[in-house]
Amino acid sequence: MKRVTAKLVAGVLISAIGLIPNLGAQATQADWNVVKALTAGTEIRITDGSRTVDGKLDRTTDEVIMMTSGKGQEMFDRRDVSMVSVKKQNHRKRNTLIGLGIGEGGGLAFGGAVANDAKNSLFGGHGPAIIASAAGAGALVGVLVGAVIPSGGWRQVYKK
Repeated sequence: MKRVTAKLVAGVLISAIGLIPNLGAQATQADWNVVKALTAGTEIRITDGSRTVDGKLDRTTDEVIMMTSGKGQEMFDRRDVSMVSVKKQNHRKRNTLIGLGIGEGGGLAFGGAVANDAKNSLFGGHGPAIIASAAGAGALVGVLVGAVIPSGGWRQVYKK
């Protein structure tokens, strides 16, 4: 029974690792039409030479992009813009709930195996308590792991 539990826990951990996004993959576009298609109010990041500015898009034309940053409204000439990125949606709550489910499931499986092995031992009649404790501990670990998985960030939509 211990081997089955170890394999189950290993499988759950490997599955959870697959949920971590590929941080290195970013699409690059050299098409200004992608920038022109962005809607007003979209959170954007513009790199203009050595300066990077975050803010909300106001409007884009064939020649300029206008945004509102912490300094107020700013205008960037298309020829000077080297990169434009958009803010990705934050999935921290989703990742936390997935971690909760995986952790609790793994804790239940582990607790069940330990309780089954403990029938004739010192823990004899405490199987449900062992299962509940393992499920709670697994859920806590799952929530913590889910909460620290990177979420949100920036997606590059234009690069000169």
